Amino acid sequence: MSNHRARNIRRSIFVLGLAGAAALWGARLLPRQLLPPDKWFIVTIGGQPVGYIHDVSSREIRSVGEVLVYDSEMKMALNRLGTKVELKFVTGFEETRDGLLTKIRYELLASTMSTKTEAVVKNGTIEVRSESGGKSYSRTVAFAGTLVGQEGIRLASLKALRKAGDSVEFLTFIPELEAVSKGSRKVIGEEVLRLGGQAVPTLKVEEFLEAASIKTTSWLDGNHEVVKQEMPTPFGPGVFVLAEKAAALAAASGQELPAEMYERSIIRANIRLPMARALKFLKVKLIHKNPDLGWPEIERPGQRVVSRERESIVLEIERPALPKPAVFPVRPTEKNREFLEPNAYIQSDDSRLRDLVRTLLAGEKDLFQAGLKLERWVADTMTFDLGIALAPSSEIFENRRGTCVGYATLLAAMARAAGIPSRVVMGYVYAQGMFGGHAWTEILIGDAWIPIDAAIVAPAQADAARVAFSASSMREGAGSLSGRAGQQLFGQVDIRILEYAGMDGRKVGVPEGAAPFRTAGDLYENPWLGLTLTKPSAFTFAKLDAVWPDPVLVGLSGPGGAKAELVQSSLLPWKDYDATAGELIRRLNIEARTEIGQWNGRPRFSAAEPKKAVMIIIDKPEVWILAAEGKDAPALLDQLAAGLTLPKKD
Repeated sequence: MSNHRARNIRRSIFVLGLAGAAALWGARLLPRQLLPPDKWFIVTIGGQPVGYIHDVSSREIRSVGEVLVYDSEMKMALNRLGTKVELKFVTGFEETRDGLLTKIRYELLASTMSTKTEAVVKNGTIEVRSESGGKSYSRTVAFAGTLVGQEGIRLASLKALRKAGDSVEFLTFIPELEAVSKGSRKVIGEEVLRLGGQAVPTLKVEEFLEAASIKTTSWLDGNHEVVKQEMPTPFGPGVFVLAEKAAALAAASGQELPAEMYERSIIRANIRLPMARALKFLKVKLIHKNPDLGWPEIERPGQRVVSRERESIVLEIERPALPKPAVFPVRPTEKNREFLEPNAYIQSDDSRLRDLVRTLLAGEKDLFQAGLKLERWVADTMTFDLGIALAPSSEIFENRRGTCVGYATLLAAMARAAGIPSRVVMGYVYAQGMFGGHAWTEILIGDAWIPIDAAIVAPAQADAARVAFSASSMREGAGSLSGRAGQQLFGQVDIRILEYAGMDGRKVGVPEGAAPFRTAGDLYENPWLGLTLTKPSAFTFAKLDAVWPDPVLVGLSGPGGAKAELVQSSLLPWKDYDATAGELIRRLNIEARTEIGQWNGRPRFSAAEPKKAVMIIIDKPEVWILAAEGKDAPALLDQLAAGLTLPKKD
């Protein structure tokens, strides 16, 4: 008894579960395998096989002499909510015999179009070239020190790591982040693993990449080659372990992840927020499930750290004020240049996209209003597709399909095409009783970054019911969006609402241990939503604490199989509510004529058949759907509507 827009919201919050996993897994520290030159690994998440890793190593003669070549392919296939999502990563390292890094190749395929990156190491610089959609983008990364590759890490480990407490440090390049990073290994013990029916003595080491803040546990055999590795993911521990080829290939067939695995990546809110898309202020406490991962620096304008401890952080988030009028296109400066320039993911130089933007913004002079017009076009035009984990904006523009990252990426590209600085933000957003991973867009107006969100739309600028982890121009690739902060926080924290303020600005505190709702006899009361519902005495409360993916706020069951539901939802603010309500009723397969009227001062739309009835109450920006099924459903609906109260309209 939900609606299409509600399904979009519920799905959109989970794209970062895959995008974050992409950077997480791609940045693993797997040394080049010398003997044998062909190895296979099974990849599991939360104990469930989801893919394979295939490593191949060789020696080749080039103009510069002998080169060690290490190639690794990782493929994962996940079935999420009935949609198969396939991810493929191909990484190549070229090194001297001593393990000095000379070239890195990286390809990410998380949609129909791949993104390829090649980095060539020279004296103190790395020339990085990224390619996607037939376009190429280049930049230079400077570094100081000796840069080693996978064989260099293995050789350094072989020399330094013998027993517990031994450690080694190195400098390498992470292609997923397009960044130079310090790394370290420390022996924490010895362990005998059972691999292929054989007992394999290993050194158990803790590994760390500073640029990504990724801490993993690896098991090294006698040649200091990795035979097993484990790291945290939003869905539970991620592990890859040496295996036979047939078993590894079978693991990538796309097994169904258990439902509880997805539940780990969402956070059930302690209360329901009223009018979340218009929220002006939110105070939350983030509680770390794994404090050893540490806290990133997430204070930013509009998001203030009130207190910080090892296990928790308290944040205050404020919806930014409406910006003053500003003109566009914005003149490039050293400060905003990377947020105006195209790159492999934000392809604002696409000629068709630029032509469309000129048409959409014809006659518009104000920068913020231009951003809202682009937001509206993306929201109206895009179709949510859970099967596309991550894609460059040219593919999204061509197919008009994607998840919340796709919405944010396309909106950022259109903004840049108009001469508006833009970036993509990653974090958590509140929706329907929980916080889930999400991505949205920010545009720069003067010195202020203003959030707009085409996937979970708010009137004007985006609401305060969100926590930002990181923001990226995407110049450094997908890993720059989900990198360090995302790895430390996504799927690793709980969020407790402490205080909030709605459209009227009045702050409401949430006491420790406050109940999200109350029931007494036939009465359901939700003080946070200002809502009560009186049920018929012959009915029972069948569902009261559902969150995503279930949109039901209150579910009732009655005699003879009768049932009823109250659903909290929302509609796009610019939509015609009359037409939209009629469309929602048709989607509920009710063929009766739609009646239009009033319910306690709010627009009301209803339709009824003998065994099915629905009422839609418009309470901008929210929508309430009251539905009944069973014998004499219209009478049941009337009784429920009479027993429903919402906050008084001003």
